[in-house]
Formats: sequence, structure tokens, C-alpha cells
Amino acid sequence: MTGRLDCLSHVRDMVECPVGFPNGQQTAATKEGIVVLSDKLKLANVLYVPSLQCNLISVSQLIDESDCVAQFTNKICAIQDRTSRMVIGAGELREGLYYLRGRATVATVQTGNEKSFNLWHKRLGHPSSKVLELVPNVGAGKISSLRNQVCDVCLRAKQTRDKFPTSDNKTLESFQLIHCYLWGPYRTTALCGARYFLTIVDDYSRATWIYLLLDKKEVSVNLCNFIALVERQFNK
Repeated sequence: MTGRLDCLSHVRDMVECPVGFPNGQQTAATKEGIVVLSDKLKLANVLYVPSLQCNLISVSQLIDESDCVAQFTNKICAIQDRTSRMVIGAGELREGLYYLRGRATVATVQTGNEKSFNLWHKRLGHPSSKVLELVPNVGAGKISSLRNQVCDVCLRAKQTRDKFPTSDNKTLESFQLIHCYLWGPYRTTALCGARYFLTIVDDYSRATWIYLLLDKKEVSVNLCNFIALVERQFNK
């Protein structure tokens, strides 16, 4: 309810609605309209009571219409967006009442170079260029020239692959069949200087052995050592 007509927009006349005060007196509301508290808070069907000396807000109506959450303490009241939990309004306790003061949401996005474009690309979780075009002032005018640049994280995280075909191999015991895979060279060397690694997987037990290699020529030597290991320790 409000006692100021200039606080309302889209004002319309209504049948007089009786309003009771805590002191037992009664008055009537003659009009209703919309009150905009901030860019995130708006109340509809607000009653205009000419004899009212202050503005009163219904907490239940505020929460229902603005889809927000209100939290009260012994000093303040915080109003948060239900989804983002961003504070969109605050109230201060004075003389037993919470006086609401609007809180403007300020967002600053300023960029003007390629480095800033790549930075926002990482901050927003590596979205596509089409998504970045929806963000004001982020890479505006530069996205077309940067569209074909390679992002290492996007390539590794978003690439797809076909499913492995169903294997016809049915092993009955360990080391009846092994799978070998050589990978490398990697751009960052290991502490021992290795840039390749050889992976050996037993088809039956799925046990895995990994050998770090300085060069691909070491594959045959490590395979021979693995076969000797299996023969001596597992008698296979």
C-alpha cells in the first residue's frame, strides 16, 4: 500500500476497498497500480490509500511476484534473486520496521583487444563465438576474425568420437591377450625426459602397465622386458 499517487504507474480506479490499521481505525483504498522499486523488483496491484502516511510492502506479495528470497536479521533485510542469489534489494531495521532501499545492479564489461576476448572466452566456460556475440561489448567487431582461432581446451573437451565396437575376443585367463598403445610425443617432457609412453593392458584382468619412453625405439625393448616379467612372475 502507498499513500503517494506519484509512486504508482498504470493507475486505475477501483471499487473502494476497506483497509484496517493496527490502531483499529479504518480507511479505504480508491486506486491501484504498479510500483517499481528497482530494475529487479516490481509490485503489481498496489493499493493507493490517500490517508496513509507511509508505504507498506507485503513480504509475501514481494516474494511471489518478484521470484526472490527475503532473509531477515536483527539489523537488516536482504532480498536476493532466487536463481543467482544476487542481492537485488536491502532493508534496514529502524524503530521496529524494515525500511527498504533499492539496490541497483551494476555490471561492467569493458574490452577492446584480442587478449580480453580470449579471457572472457575462458571465464564464461569456453562458449562458442555465437554465444559471445550475445554479450555486450565483448569482442564486438573482433569475433569474426577470431572465429577460426584454435582453443586447445575446446578441442580436447568438446571433441566427440565413435563408440568402441563390441569385441569378439573372449579371453579365459590372464595374459592370453594384451593390448598395446604407444602415445606421443608430448610437448612437455616428464621429469625423466620422456616424451612418449607405452600402455599395456591385459584383456582378461584389465591390469595396466605404463612405460615412459625417451624415444619410440625403446618400444621393442620394453615389450621384451614385459614378456620376461610375465613369464617369470606369472608363469604365462
